[in-house]
Amino acid sequence: MKKNDGNITIIRYVCMLVFFVFFGFRGYLDTDFVVYYPIYEATPTLSDTQGVLKFFSGLNEDYLLKVEPGFKVFAILLKSISEDYFFLQIVSSLIDVIFLNYFFKKYSPQYALGFIMFLIFSGLIIEFNLLRNSKAIFIFIYSLQFIKDRNPVKYFICNGIGLLFHSSAIFYFPLYFFLHKKFAPQLVWGAFILGNVLYLGQIKFITPMVVAIGDFFGGVYSLMAEAYSKDSLYSTGYGITMGYIEKFFTFILFYYSYNKVGEKIKDEKTLNIFFNLFFIFTVTYLFLSEYAVLIDRMTTLFVMSYWILYPYIYTLLERMFKLIFAFILFLFGTYKMINSNNNIIRKYENILWDKPTITRAYYIINKHLDKVLSPKK
Repeated sequence: MKKNDGNITIIRYVCMLVFFVFFGFRGYLDTDFVVYYPIYEATPTLSDTQGVLKFFSGLNEDYLLKVEPGFKVFAILLKSISEDYFFLQIVSSLIDVIFLNYFFKKYSPQYALGFIMFLIFSGLIIEFNLLRNSKAIFIFIYSLQFIKDRNPVKYFICNGIGLLFHSSAIFYFPLYFFLHKKFAPQLVWGAFILGNVLYLGQIKFITPMVVAIGDFFGGVYSLMAEAYSKDSLYSTGYGITMGYIEKFFTFILFYYSYNKVGEKIKDEKTLNIFFNLFFIFTVTYLFLSEYAVLIDRMTTLFVMSYWILYPYIYTLLERMFKLIFAFILFLFGTYKMINSNNNIIRKYENILWDKPTITRAYYIINKHLDKVLSPKK
């Protein structure tokens, strides 16, 4: 038994080390550095009192007004230790992997598989391009225990801290009141069927509401609503894609296995929490299909259900079916990694053995900006 425990411990350390080296020491990947590099450059150190006051007031640059105060404090503390932008990425990834280690140790029946699911399902975009959002997401993950224990004070304190890093954490606040409860099957399947009808029929119901609200307030709000509704970058849905097919069959698989997964988890509230997160994830994807940008932003907030439920599905399978599952996962994961990262701005560099430069990074993203911002097909 000790040998097994030792092997598991080694696996955990290896997973954490690989994660930390791969993400923490990455170069200038994707588009987030365009936002965070100038922010970190403008960040003062603790010794610069006047600079700190200006930093929080946003007098330096208008874009600083959009950065939440918690992240500003985080940036100031790190800048006071090191002025190198890569230090921000290193510490950020270290924090993330510590949260993931806690999460998978506590909830996943297959620790390493949990990390694999993280990478396949939104993990890359979370680490590469959601530096602030990721903190709100991981703090929410930590707070799930307080939903189960029915401890509102600790839950809202945690997500209040998350809100200081990214405003999207506001969507986690109402979850305390119902996430631990079992949703009625009629609600689950009814919403799933309706969502598919709206998605496949490309029936627009959000756009009229957005336009109506914009017209009601008038002025700049009306212009913004009209612009977002007509701009294909924001308002184009995905249609029938590999992602849709995966989500359709995953939904059926998960809910078909609900009772069997419950026998493995052996705690009704924990079972409900992850299935309800998955339900919200799927419904959000289907109902918000007319706004591609909303699909990306909103579903990522609830994707952690995949990281836990798929490993549980794996444990339910017989040996032969586990091999089939692993083969399908390998094919799908390979397809998704290639499809998602077949872009010059995702060309991986690591500061331990490469020499990435900010000048070259800006040149690449400016040259390929149109392709980066083009709607997904």
